[in-house]
Amino acid sequence: MTLMNDTSLGLAKRLRAARLLVDLEQADIAVRVGVARQTVSNWERGLTEPSATQFVRWAHVTGQPLEWLAEGVVRPEGLEPPTF
Repeated sequence: MTLMNDTSLGLAKRLRAARLLVDLEQADIAVRVGVARQTVSNWERGLTEPSATQFVRWAHVTGQPLEWLAEGVVRPEGLEPPTF
């Protein structure tokens, strides 16, 4: 399940929302992403941001599209960019 388009949420809130959607505690996602629980807390409070690798892991663990996590936008199905 993905969240609706909402560009008003900041990155920190989207990270938290994605985690809560899959019913994970901060400690659980920290283990899966490979960081300390305090690091997850800092990301979700907007004090720091994950690296690109950690960001991709978060998306994978939560099942949320990278584009939504990054920008709050989800493309309707069938409107993905072409691949060559």
